[in-house]
Amino acid sequence: MPEAACVGFETAIGLMLCYQALLGRFAMILIDSLGPARESIVKLFEELYDPALLIDPEKGVFVGANSAACEFLGYSPEELAALSPTEIHPHEIPRLDAFLVAVREQGRWKADDLSCRTKLGDLVPAQVRATLVHISDREYVLSVVHDRREAELAELGRSIRKLTHDLRNTMVSSRLMSDRLRRHEDPLVRQSADLIARSVDRAVRMCQQTLEVGSAKEGRPRRERFLLSDLMDELNAAIGPGEVARVEMESPNAEEIELDADFDQVFRILMNLIRNAITADSRHIRVVGFREDGQTVIDCEDDGPGLPESVQGCLFAEKGAGSSGLGLAIAWELARNHGGDLTLRETGPTGTVFRVVLPDRAVVQEAAGNLEP
Repeated sequence: MPEAACVGFETAIGLMLCYQALLGRFAMILIDSLGPARESIVKLFEELYDPALLIDPEKGVFVGANSAACEFLGYSPEELAALSPTEIHPHEIPRLDAFLVAVREQGRWKADDLSCRTKLGDLVPAQVRATLVHISDREYVLSVVHDRREAELAELGRSIRKLTHDLRNTMVSSRLMSDRLRRHEDPLVRQSADLIARSVDRAVRMCQQTLEVGSAKEGRPRRERFLLSDLMDELNAAIGPGEVARVEMESPNAEEIELDADFDQVFRILMNLIRNAITADSRHIRVVGFREDGQTVIDCEDDGPGLPESVQGCLFAEKGAGSSGLGLAIAWELARNHGGDLTLRETGPTGTVFRVVLPDRAVVQEAAGNLEP
């Protein structure tokens, strides 16, 4: 019998139907124990574009993999040959076992979503399709892996767009209610209505930007000139009466400091810093600004317990735990969006100081011009 006949006829037909549209050729990395069937399996795997692995279900080991599988998982052929399927799917072993049993019992293509752990430890969402094949009178499971990362990102994007659309509609309703409150007889109610209206307008713009670009990436700053005191008035009002009662906030020279920046984005920067300070049980917050070399520098000082050393190295990464970590990441991104920066100046048992640097429009434009070839 020719070697090519070692692969069952039904399996060969199934592979042709499933993969006739796939392109690309990958060299087979196959374990020698398959003996005389080796060449026919190599030819079969050459037609597979996606990562493909051959499993010995009795021994629970890989006996073959194409180069696409090695590249996808990050292992060399020798490293992959020493692994078992349970080491690639360590968090879903019961589901993997049930999947392999079902494939062997039914003997035809089955699919399931199983996360694959790469050599670097990353868990990659994937769809695994598998079927039973007979080689030299032995049963093997042929599995083909489809990377689902792009599909999941696309689905996440669609979900965000739907959520943002609904949030925008809700905020528009809030905006209409705040307009009614502006006509109230009580001046304090009218003042609160103005704050609500500006906050809702800010949120609606953020939602609109997300809908337009399909992501939460911050838009370019809409620069205007304003005083730090105007910003502090709104921050004081936005903190809330309950928090004002237990937190003293001051900005001694705010009326002297002019900014050339996006009012809403700077509001969000300082609000995140102030909220974090309040969450850390600060009782006194001081916001001090000064001008230096065509830029505005703002120090946000608090008397909290300081930041743990374990988080100081990754303060501005979104991996930070909880809303505090995300708030600092957002504030840092907004500062960088202005061509500036947000840094931790000092922290300790007596308090923490963050510094925000916001260059003027002219400084940013000059720096951009100097970078041009």
